[in-house]
Amino acid sequence: MILVAIDPGPVTSGLVFYDTVGKRVLSAHAELPWVDVRTTLAFHKNEHLGVVCERTQAGPPSTDVVRTTEVVGRVMEACDNLKLPLELLYRREVLAGLGVSARGPKDALVRSALIDLHGTSRALAVGTRRAPGPLYGVTSHAWAALALAVTINLRNGAKYAHR
Repeated sequence: MILVAIDPGPVTSGLVFYDTVGKRVLSAHAELPWVDVRTTLAFHKNEHLGVVCERTQAGPPSTDVVRTTEVVGRVMEACDNLKLPLELLYRREVLAGLGVSARGPKDALVRSALIDLHGTSRALAVGTRRAPGPLYGVTSHAWAALALAVTINLRNGAKYAHR
């Protein structure tokens, strides 16, 4: 199955197509405007896809949090209209699913956990243009989107050689 994972943002979102069987990224976008996210979902609606999106957390309200919450609502509505299965995860669920509980820079720890699951080193997991690894092309907000997809895959019983 292919998972489309979305890390929503107030202006742009990270988006990853992840092959849950091959355990590899098919394509990654670090900063995709909402209209392009919606167009991408609509374009692929007839494929066997699942969608996972990060749910916003309760906390001090800010313009960015409100706008990000609006994007999550748009993702929910688009998936409903397109009849795509959608799963929403809180960031803390992703951190727990990847075994990231230590204090420190969570984004770096998540990235490190994803690299560890897909290879023994960044060189093997990400690779190069000539020899791409399973995570080749993932940058910036696409890492958070990838973390969503891998968390769902782990919840569904996927086994990773490096775990």
